Amino acid sequence: MPDTFRRPVKPKPPYRVWFQPRCFHRDMSLYCHMTMDASGWLDPALCDLAGIAGLRWVYGTNHPDAENDSYWRQECSVETRAIPGRGGSFLCPGVAIDEWVPPKRPGMEALVAQGLRAAKKADPSLFVCVWVTDLRPALVELIHDGAVDLAIIEGYTHTAERFGPEAWLAWSTCLRRCEEAAKADILDKTIFCFGHVTDERNARNELLDPRWLDEKIHEVKAAYPTTPGVAFFQSDAPDTPDLRELIGLCDRLSGKLWT
Repeated sequence: MPDTFRRPVKPKPPYRVWFQPRCFHRDMSLYCHMTMDASGWLDPALCDLAGIAGLRWVYGTNHPDAENDSYWRQECSVETRAIPGRGGSFLCPGVAIDEWVPPKRPGMEALVAQGLRAAKKADPSLFVCVWVTDLRPALVELIHDGAVDLAIIEGYTHTAERFGPEAWLAWSTCLRRCEEAAKADILDKTIFCFGHVTDERNARNELLDPRWLDEKIHEVKAAYPTTPGVAFFQSDAPDTPDLRELIGLCDRLSGKLWT
């Protein structure tokens, strides 16, 4: 571990977030309003040059075999986040926990919480965001304590047919998750994620309608004005003109509504 490394500025609102922005290396202008990659898809040092916070991907409560909190301590540590380079190392600003879901193994929530609290104590500049389905008390407590800086609600209303007919969410479920954040008094540290951003048809043979997407993004902003940003999950679909149109729409609306 070198004695000197370059620390980026800690991410701050507005959070205009993408998960796996797969077209970025081909056309950065598609994501000109993006402020954060919360998927580990992009090199954090490259992101920094573009004025974007690039976070490391880290398991959440879905970790397959963790027996203690050492995984999260290590993955969030300065040593692991330091990226060697000429003239010193660049320090990745934080981690994206993917994801906080009801655990299949007993005690997993406690392990993740212990690890994140320890990592935050070791480096208070560490930025932690968590992808979440339905909120759970352990995560709410971490957000109130400041151990988690941002929660990203997964609101995937459109998924490609290959993901199966049960992969998508009803819009009412998405709004319920937002209401859970409001009741927990964490809206100022919570954003909603639209997805999947894709030009593929879903299991009902429907395309993602840009007009619907425009309407719902405005709806979230109007209903929850204190949320400090918005996120988008880009699917792994091939790069096409139609996909780029959808990405551009999401990017423009994020820059217009969250300034």
